[in-house]
Amino acid sequence: MAISDKTCARLTPVDPLDAYTDFEGRLLRRLSTRVVPFAWGNAYLDDDLPSRFYSNLLRVETDLTGVSADDLIGAADEILGDGRFEHRLVILRDEAAAARLEPGFTAAGYARAPEVVQLLRRAPDRPATAEVEVVGFADARDLIERTYREDEGLPDALAVPFTDHRRKYEEALGARFFVARLDGERAGVCELYLDGEDAQVENVDTLARFRNRGVARSVVLAACDAARAAGATRIFIVADDDDWPKKLYERLGFDRIGLDVAFLRSPPAAS
Repeated sequence: MAISDKTCARLTPVDPLDAYTDFEGRLLRRLSTRVVPFAWGNAYLDDDLPSRFYSNLLRVETDLTGVSADDLIGAADEILGDGRFEHRLVILRDEAAAARLEPGFTAAGYARAPEVVQLLRRAPDRPATAEVEVVGFADARDLIERTYREDEGLPDALAVPFTDHRRKYEEALGARFFVARLDGERAGVCELYLDGEDAQVENVDTLARFRNRGVARSVVLAACDAARAAGATRIFIVADDDDWPKKLYERLGFDRIGLDVAFLRSPPAAS
């Protein structure tokens, strides 16, 4: 009996990193006000918030054989050099190419910022401990703003616009906000994005006075439960490869499947 093309597609294993790449691209398109093609990928731009680096970036989506750092830097300058964007950000998912190109980016004033892509594959080492509720952006807004104001790396003037930008994730992606309570107070939050079989947990944050009490564990596990209940078979999370949260996510059952290497040139420091 002949097997249909659709049946073959179901039987062919899907590489999880390829699945994440496609999923991320779908999310970026829905969040962006403009998508600008360049020779090796697409630039995803949000003209409503040009100061947010990770809403305005070049994403390499093809082979980089024979391509130099100067080639990519030139593309970034062409697309982000219209006066609205003070930063430059190029993201690669080819670790070997990133290693080859790093000296050229470094010489041009870019810093390497690697993020690990992780996939939920195992049960957590232990269960959640905090009460978690699912709310809309309007209910989560004050808590999100407080987490931004506690971020030492974010200028205080950006706390409100960055907070209000999270509404776009609800409107464009149907984001759900998971809020943990401790001692009767809202203590931490994360977001969940769903699209078919794919889901992503993002923006995990805890207020400083509640840290090390299981808040991040609780919101992430609640989001994972909700994703599975909604039919997701692949649940992703992304973390700074040079920071500790990736270790927490490993304990929660996430395994590393790839690395995004971002090259970022930040705006000049204000004098």
